[in-house]
Amino acid sequence: MMKQYLEVKNNYKDCIVLFRLGDFYETFFDDARLVADELQIVLTSRNGNPMAGVPYHAIDSYVRKLISAGHKVAICEQTEDPAQAKGLVRREVTRVMTPGTIMEDELLAGQANNYILTVSEKKGTFAVVLSDISTGEVVVTSCESLPELLDIISSFEPAQILLRESLKTLKKDIMTVSGAFIEIFEDWNFALSSSLRYVKEFYSLASTDHLELDSSQLEALGALFKYLQTTNFKPMKHLSLPRVIKRSETMQLDASTIENLNLLSSQGKGSLIAIMDESVTGMGKRKLKQWLLTPLTDVHKIERRLDTVQSLSEDRLLLEELREYLGGIFDLERIVSRLASDRASPRDLQSLRNSLRILPYIKQLLVSNPSLRERGERIVLFSKELELLEKALQDEPSAFVGEGKVIRKGFSHELDELRDLLENSVEKLKELERREKEATGISTLKVKYNKVFGYFIELPKAQASKAPENYTRKQTLVNCERYITPELKAFEDRVLSAGERIDSLERSLFENICREVGNSAKDLQELSTVLSELDVLQSFASIARKYGYVRPEFTSDGATRVEASRHPIVERFVGEFTPNDITFGEEGRFFILTGPNMSGKSTYIRQIALISIMAQIGSFVPASRAVLPVYDRIFTRIGARDDLAGGKSTFLVEMMETATILSRATEDSLVILDEVGRGTSTFDGISIAWSVSEYIYEAIGCNTVFATHFTELTELSQMYSGIRNKTVKIMETEKGIVFLHRVIEGVASKSHGIDVAKLAGIPSVVLERAEEILRVISKQSALDKAVRVLTTDDLVEIRRAKKGKMNRNQITLFDT
Repeated sequence: MMKQYLEVKNNYKDCIVLFRLGDFYETFFDDARLVADELQIVLTSRNGNPMAGVPYHAIDSYVRKLISAGHKVAICEQTEDPAQAKGLVRREVTRVMTPGTIMEDELLAGQANNYILTVSEKKGTFAVVLSDISTGEVVVTSCESLPELLDIISSFEPAQILLRESLKTLKKDIMTVSGAFIEIFEDWNFALSSSLRYVKEFYSLASTDHLELDSSQLEALGALFKYLQTTNFKPMKHLSLPRVIKRSETMQLDASTIENLNLLSSQGKGSLIAIMDESVTGMGKRKLKQWLLTPLTDVHKIERRLDTVQSLSEDRLLLEELREYLGGIFDLERIVSRLASDRASPRDLQSLRNSLRILPYIKQLLVSNPSLRERGERIVLFSKELELLEKALQDEPSAFVGEGKVIRKGFSHELDELRDLLENSVEKLKELERREKEATGISTLKVKYNKVFGYFIELPKAQASKAPENYTRKQTLVNCERYITPELKAFEDRVLSAGERIDSLERSLFENICREVGNSAKDLQELSTVLSELDVLQSFASIARKYGYVRPEFTSDGATRVEASRHPIVERFVGEFTPNDITFGEEGRFFILTGPNMSGKSTYIRQIALISIMAQIGSFVPASRAVLPVYDRIFTRIGARDDLAGGKSTFLVEMMETATILSRATEDSLVILDEVGRGTSTFDGISIAWSVSEYIYEAIGCNTVFATHFTELTELSQMYSGIRNKTVKIMETEKGIVFLHRVIEGVASKSHGIDVAKLAGIPSVVLERAEEILRVISKQSALDKAVRVLTTDDLVEIRRAKKGKMNRNQITLFDT
């Protein structure tokens, strides 16, 4: 047996091998030490060799811990019945489990996507393939730089990354943005010829032309399929055709923007996904995240989503009824994936049946509304599959197949007979005992059973002489004799074999049912797509009704007019929110926003971006009216943070983020800046902020809001007609300042930093000293070069020194 184990281990050196021995999965040698440490179980030994095992019925919980700790696990099963095996029981690895290839609900972390990401590279362009094995989703995209690759990894949060061997130098960079399990995959797995063959075979295609994948993307996709073949030993035909994310069809959001706008905060409370999520299915929750990461740029597709949201929001009864029906739909994506991969359980079929029962009600609800009829007509009812499940499956099947508690009575006559025999064996024995007593006239006769001798007839010693000729002595005891008869022997054979026959027959019936229903896997996946989209759209309609959102309108000239706009997150957590207008157009596409801390500058600039994202995923928005352009990208430079592990100071991180904006933003982008240049000296900071502002205005020309404490920058409005100044209104009282949170035209008179410090609880003695210092500084035009403020003459000189208009052909400080 140990030789058998070592042969298996030699083929799976990078895995923990769980070796099936009876009712346990055992590990040996170094694996045993590792497993004992990771699982906190007892490390034992056999013949001096380390050994650690876990019970087979609890394997899922142990595997989950090992995978979460970043290990690959090879499951080595007994592939023949020990009772029928001649010599050593045959064992084979039936599956290699990794963080990105698991499908069971017990192993997955909640309802979020569980992506495995494959990356390749050719001529400076990275090809990226993402697949969620548990749902069947396959996504393909490309990017042209390492920062963009890191943005994709950070945004989609894969559980596992297959990194081409020639790119293994990127592992360190990837680890800075992801805690994924990274596995180096040899270059030969990415060969185009074999990858092309794998993709064709996997999808049963004669050609891959219609997939619209370039050679690098095909290489990455083929490599993924090769990997899945070496880890999953069952068919993976549930994986969908690749969905190609084209940069021209979606708004691009980098990792900084996603983080700065708090789109997907894992903390839940305070994130956009949390306040927008009123979906009632796991499919809907995953779809919402996908939409937030890839807002649309096609107005027609956006409007189609908005039409559905409007129809649902205008009919409260229809919306409530739809939510109730969708609440009864189980996670079809994952159920169908397991069904198509021969990993479905009885509970999966039960959940599928319960979901299919609800479909006619959802379909009827939608087709009765003219605006929703098209979506309703996309819902297929699967009457044949439902009929099979109704006939075949018990109302409450057991979790495991083989106990005779899965298949409904009446579905299989043979199975019914076996279950009847097993369930009524006691009564049948009593009936046999009654007949034997009558036939022999021995009232003390007993028919009994024990595990050692099986079934037997027991007579007291005094009555043994009356035993009929057909009684064959089986055992002699002090006080009695035990016998067997042909009839009792036949009964024994039937009963003792009934359990095994039930197990075998029920498994066969269950597999046939799964196979028949699984033939409709692709159509069921399409159904899950329809329902998940519908769930997200009803979620949008629900929050629109609840919080007074309006349908956005779209323009093609970059103009923006959002009236009484609100921050969708902040307004949920404050008693009263002050709305503000947002305007971009001929009068100005670049705004410099000044005002004290806590006045609401950051809230205002973020809500501009959040409203745009909400609109482009097809949601209504928090405003009284919203006219918006379609943005190709949104960029943010907000807050101060460092990357000490990567050797990057706060200011360097700030400048790198700024450089990214200046190199990637287009005329159709939205740029949100909150304090550029604050991480260095005052003069350096003002100089950089000024130059950056001019470059964005002249060379890029996109809609921009720049929140700053550098009031000197407001002088830009005197140089450029398209730059305007805004400030947040406050009211000064004897007790201090009152924040009105109203954005108006103008410039902040002062920073009110000391007033804010007072609100924060800074000791009064410190505040008094700060006021003394401020009075002295305010009287001097130049206390020190490091802190002095710009004079009017300085500003005139800056304007005079300007040489021509900036453009993107010029070499600048921020070239990347």
